[in-house]
Amino acid sequence: MRTEDGLTICVPSSLVREAEDQREATRKLGYVARAAAVFRAGRLVVFPDREGESRWGEGFVRAVLGYAATPPELRKDLWGERDELRYAGILPPLRVSWRTGSPPDGAESKTQGLVTEVGPEGRVRVNSPLGEHPISLLVPSEMEVERGERVTIRVSSREPVRARITGKPEDGFQVVAADLSEALTGDELAIATSRHGEPLSVPRLGELVADAREAGGYTVAFGAPGRGLPDMLGLTPEDIRAAVNDGRRVEPDPGFDLWLNTIPAQGSEVVRTEEALFATLGSLTLTE
Repeated sequence: MRTEDGLTICVPSSLVREAEDQREATRKLGYVARAAAVFRAGRLVVFPDREGESRWGEGFVRAVLGYAATPPELRKDLWGERDELRYAGILPPLRVSWRTGSPPDGAESKTQGLVTEVGPEGRVRVNSPLGEHPISLLVPSEMEVERGERVTIRVSSREPVRARITGKPEDGFQVVAADLSEALTGDELAIATSRHGEPLSVPRLGELVADAREAGGYTVAFGAPGRGLPDMLGLTPEDIRAAVNDGRRVEPDPGFDLWLNTIPAQGSEVVRTEEALFATLGSLTLTE
């Protein structure tokens, strides 16, 4: 699961497990979306953590993050009225330079759609502003798409509808659901964040930046409030510390290259996931 943008963020479906109400859960997800936009993530993966979910689980998390990742002018057409989006109005603007509309010559227009179903023979159903119902479009042979991804559509006629998928959006980030092991199958440097991991230092950061450049970017996974990645994988803090000290992988290992403590001198007993996102990505995306 590779992203050309060089950064994939992985968050659990239990991300808002401690939110007091739906409004608070939506607000928290807004900060996560902001982090993905600020640090130019290409993909935001929601991986399942069924044991840790509360009232607002994977469906809610994906819907709110997907809505936030959609260009504002397309949100109503692509998402409609959904209970999960009751408080979507409090989401902070991402300020991404979305590129849609018609070229200067007016020959064709460009819009975006959301893949709602992946069918046989290279066709998908796409929810778009072109109609009230999803439309069936052919996926270019060189493309792979998943349910929930955004695609760029070139429109040559609206009545009748004549359109084609030309690629994936050049801006913003994609929100998809995948198992953690699936999200870690790319070539990027795969990092698990945990306070029990290797403490990040200035010399070590230089090595990681070089490694990530050679690998084509990062895939960084985060835990949930009160439930870190070790808990989700059935590991103890001792398992992580022993593996770090011995320079080996932990077992079971979904595919991480290293476990990293990106806030080694934290002054609070608990660092919230959205805080860890900004602290971690702020360090890892520094340039030499």
